[in-house]
Amino acid sequence: MRHLVCLLIAAAFPSVSASAEFRTGADIKPGLEGWVSDGSTETVRDALAFGYVIGVHDALAGTAVCIGEGVTQRQVVDAVLKFMRGNPEVLGATADRVIAVALEEVWPCPKT
Repeated sequence: MRHLVCLLIAAAFPSVSASAEFRTGADIKPGLEGWVSDGSTETVRDALAFGYVIGVHDALAGTAVCIGEGVTQRQVVDAVLKFMRGNPEVLGATADRVIAVALEEVWPCPKT
């Protein structure tokens, strides 16, 4: 439920206007599905989606997301994709916000 509240707040106070350059969760989900699939022929799309997730992770690492040692990039992508599959109602939000919420739910940083 926390993730839905965060996305609703983010939608109410957008920092920039919608533009074709910003991706939504729905935009990158097919690439993540392809990344974890053995049969995808959309390697560029899939690699871009993978890179997007890892880039958001890296931007949040140590501040909002605290992943322990031994967690692989594949596990990070799997966690985001699982979140997207389980919460299709959030896919209209910007991809960075969807990814951030997904990662913060699985690997939150300790409260100080």
